[in-house]
Amino acid sequence: MDQCILFTACRRAAATLLIALLVVGGVGLVGLAEGPDMTIGLGSFPSLGWTGFDEQGNLVRATGFNLGLGYSARYFYGEGGLRPEQFNPYWGWGTFVLIIPYLEFGWLYTLPMGGQDQYFAIDLGFIYILPRIGLGFYF
Repeated sequence: MDQCILFTACRRAAATLLIALLVVGGVGLVGLAEGPDMTIGLGSFPSLGWTGFDEQGNLVRATGFNLGLGYSARYFYGEGGLRPEQFNPYWGWGTFVLIIPYLEFGWLYTLPMGGQDQYFAIDLGFIYILPRIGLGFYF
């Protein structure tokens, strides 16, 4: 009987954590130097990963692992990739617990701060139909 109660409590805690990760975004750090750099975030997707650039040096994707124990990929499809002081549309896909798929889409607005490749970002998006808000620092 005690094992059943413990299992139910753990399942509820896991579901609550998953919903919190989906609905509330987090802080992300992304390098914008020449070539791929690391991506680190808390509650944003991916949480630990790498950025990708096109031939012109524009940041066009971030891929890696998320806190939901899965894989994440986000693609910026606006002209010129991730651009400062603009709404940058993106779409993405990934998994939670390695097998539960998700789709996301939204807009990332970046504000320059400090150097040329440093930005504060506001992330407004959806995972399936669940709204998500996030804040990020890109440098």
